[in-house]
Amino acid sequence: MKTTTQQREHLEALIGRAEQEAKRQPRRYRAKVGLLALLGYLVIFGMLFTLVAISVGIGWAALASTTFAILLLKKKLIVVILAMMYVLLRALWVKFEPPTGYRLTAKHYPKLFERLKTLSRQLRAPRIHQVILTPEYNAAIVQTPRLGVFGFPKNTLFLGLELLLSLSPAQAEAVIAHELGHLSAAHSRFAGWIYRVRLSWQRIVAGLERQQNIGASLMRRFFDWYAPTFAAYSFALARTNEFAADAVAAQLTSRHDAAQALVNTYVVSGLVNEHFWTPFLKQADTSELPTAPFKPLRDFLRQPPFETADLHAKVAEALKVATGHYDTHPALSDRLQALQTEAPLPKMPADSAARAWLGGELDRVLADFDADWLKNNDDKWRERYRYCQEGRQTLAELSQQASETLSAAQHWQLAVLTEEFAPDIDPLPLFQSYRAAHADADADFVIGRLLLKRDDSAGIAAIEAAIAAKPELTLEGCRWLDYFYRRRGDEAAADDCLKRAERQMDINRAAGLERDTLTRKDRFVKPRADEASLAAIRAAAAEVAGVKRVWLAEKPMQHYPEAKTYAVVFAKSAFANEKKLTRQLLERLSLPHTLFVLAKSGSHAAIAKRAIKAGSEIYRR
Repeated sequence: MKTTTQQREHLEALIGRAEQEAKRQPRRYRAKVGLLALLGYLVIFGMLFTLVAISVGIGWAALASTTFAILLLKKKLIVVILAMMYVLLRALWVKFEPPTGYRLTAKHYPKLFERLKTLSRQLRAPRIHQVILTPEYNAAIVQTPRLGVFGFPKNTLFLGLELLLSLSPAQAEAVIAHELGHLSAAHSRFAGWIYRVRLSWQRIVAGLERQQNIGASLMRRFFDWYAPTFAAYSFALARTNEFAADAVAAQLTSRHDAAQALVNTYVVSGLVNEHFWTPFLKQADTSELPTAPFKPLRDFLRQPPFETADLHAKVAEALKVATGHYDTHPALSDRLQALQTEAPLPKMPADSAARAWLGGELDRVLADFDADWLKNNDDKWRERYRYCQEGRQTLAELSQQASETLSAAQHWQLAVLTEEFAPDIDPLPLFQSYRAAHADADADFVIGRLLLKRDDSAGIAAIEAAIAAKPELTLEGCRWLDYFYRRRGDEAAADDCLKRAERQMDINRAAGLERDTLTRKDRFVKPRADEASLAAIRAAAAEVAGVKRVWLAEKPMQHYPEAKTYAVVFAKSAFANEKKLTRQLLERLSLPHTLFVLAKSGSHAAIAKRAIKAGSEIYRR
């Protein structure tokens, strides 16, 4: 099996070759993409044809030969064949959950649906079957296949309320036209088809992941190869499709509106988070009663307190971002260059698309969103308030004590609470003081993080020390090192961090597989369990009627050996139900270890026999 790094490098190489081929031999490239797209359908319809052929063949043979019909019934071959057909059909029938949310209807929002109808007609785009309003700063079209892998999609347009509040009607039309442009026949039937196929295979793979049967497993094997291969090879076309969709948006509105919508989409959402959502949520630190956000957000976006210098800085920052390998959406600079326009400063409209399209219903929509937000966040808000009150009180108490009288736990808590609740005090000396007295990987990590945020290279050694002592900190440590190196422009060191993180991901995946499975090939040894764990297992066995004896064996771990994994094998009375006893034991066992509970003579008897032989008997009734 390829490592994460090998998979990434293979994908990048495939994308690179596809992009080069798309430039040098565009017709050959499009032909390859088209054939790859057809391959997925050939596999699916090939399976369907096989099912039909088997059914017809069996029926014809049974009618033509009484002997064959009797053989089918007598040897129960018909059951095997029907079971195989059922498994394949079940795998083909991937069920997709329909999109849900705050649904807008033409009856209540005629202006919005008029514009959608006009845009769809101009673009010769498929019909939008429903519109769902979301809180996010986003817009998207989701196609939900009504016939599983056979398509017949229902098109849902998702519109973000925050997006509509911050764009003019023309700018919002540019955003919607871009989304419709992906599915449109107005600029490229082939590109639109490939775009839909990419989305379909992504959703089918997601649907297959939820199915647990042999047929789905076989199809997953194919799509595990096919989906990423098709996605990578069609990447160049998908990115071209983004530029084409931008061009369609500019054509239907104007280049200025399309550019303004792009800049607002890339920049304004971050500014709103910084200037509205962060201060709004910060209120939970000092106020016990939650307040609703969406009406205040509407008022905020009418006259946002964005400084011109800050706007210039944010736009410049967004323009520096280069187009990456893993997002079909090009970077802002590339999209504006394709539109042949400069980057305008973010600008809030005098009359928002939300006001123009939702009209008199906007206040009711905001009230509904506010009510829903309060319902979902009331408990979290109050919990945050209590946490902050307790944290500040504890900080005040600890601050009054002399440092030499603090225990190790109190010293650590003082440093942590100071960082969180005392923004005017530098927490670094407190963490360094704690670390000087106590060897602690977590302290090394926090010290490294604080230093790297200050662009101090001394943080590298602290992060490395934390990782060496506590390998589970590797991923987060590499993230901070990557942040530091890339900010300094050291791409080679940053790439080394990426590869190191990927190696750790492989280790974590292998460790998870090690702990999640028990097979006949696994090795067992005598358990090194502590007395508390042994007592807990014995107590659980004593509470479950039908359990006569219990053996315990340990499965040695190659990765993270300090985390114990045990096989708990039980012998049951003659007429006791194996599944019921297993469930009852598991319900009573809450230990900080991975436990596999299996019956001595049950469905996993071979594994149980090996565990008994290597382990120890710890309970007998």
